[in-house]
Amino acid sequence: MDEASTPDILKPISQIYRKTQMYLNERVKPLGLTSGQAPFILLTCEQGKVAQHCFCAYLDMDKSTVAKTLFKLEQEGYVSRQPNDRDNRSTDVSPTKKARELYPALKKIGEEWALAVTDGMTQVERAIFFELLQKVAKNIGAYFQTSLS
Repeated sequence: MDEASTPDILKPISQIYRKTQMYLNERVKPLGLTSGQAPFILLTCEQGKVAQHCFCAYLDMDKSTVAKTLFKLEQEGYVSRQPNDRDNRSTDVSPTKKARELYPALKKIGEEWALAVTDGMTQVERAIFFELLQKVAKNIGAYFQTSLS
């Protein structure tokens, strides 16, 4: 594909990101959360105990952002952090009862958004769309691992 026929993807990606953050902030605010905290609660509830450093890879975030977010979630009673039994340099993060109670609502918010953004698509189109998004996310991760390191 030559440059003239390459679509400008920056605007729709920016719109998707901004509108998703706006939607999430609006929907999770009554729950006492921000859009940045919700993925941490979802991940801990789905995985159980998670090593803190794994959040960096799972959520594609730097260590300081992960540490700050988890500290705040711990202070608010959504997660507990404890030293790893096998490696005292590592910290394990687990969901609390408070997080597990919130999990179904967060899951529903995500599902409703997925349906809203794919409105008008067939089931096949939805499946292809989500598969392509995963490929794009994988390519972006690979780009930053190889090109910028």
